[in-house]
Amino acid sequence: MQLQEIGIIRNAYKSLTDIPRQGRLGDAVSEIVIHPAFADGLLRIEQHQHLIVLYWAHLAKRDLLKTLPPAARELHGVFASRSPGRPNPLSLCIAELIERDGSILRVKHLDALDGSAVIDIKPYTEMDRI
Repeated sequence: MQLQEIGIIRNAYKSLTDIPRQGRLGDAVSEIVIHPAFADGLLRIEQHQHLIVLYWAHLAKRDLLKTLPPAARELHGVFASRSPGRPNPLSLCIAELIERDGSILRVKHLDALDGSAVIDIKPYTEMDRI
C-alpha cells in the first residue's frame, strides 16, 4: 500500500493540546496547501460548502488498541472510538470551506495539527447525511 501526500495543513495548532476535541468545536482558520502537482484536482472545489479532509495524524500514538472516550466510563477499542491514537493514524474531518486562493484552501473546523500531511479531499454533500 502506498499513500501520497497531496498537501499540508497550516494553522495555529502547534501542539496536541491546542487542537479542539472535535473540529466543529473550534473556529480557527486553517490553510490546506495543495502541492503544485495536485492543484488541478481543485477544479470547481469552491462549489462545495463543506469538505471531507483525510489527513495523517503524524504525532498520534500508534500502539493503542484501547482508549477511554471522553463521555465513556469504560474502555473501548480504538476501532469503536474516534481516538486519533490507532495503528494507522488516518484522520477524517468535515471542514467548512471559506475560500480558495489558487492551491490554498482556507477552512474552519479542521482538527488537524499544523504540518499534518493531507492524504485526500472529497466534497461533503447531502448524500453523505444520514
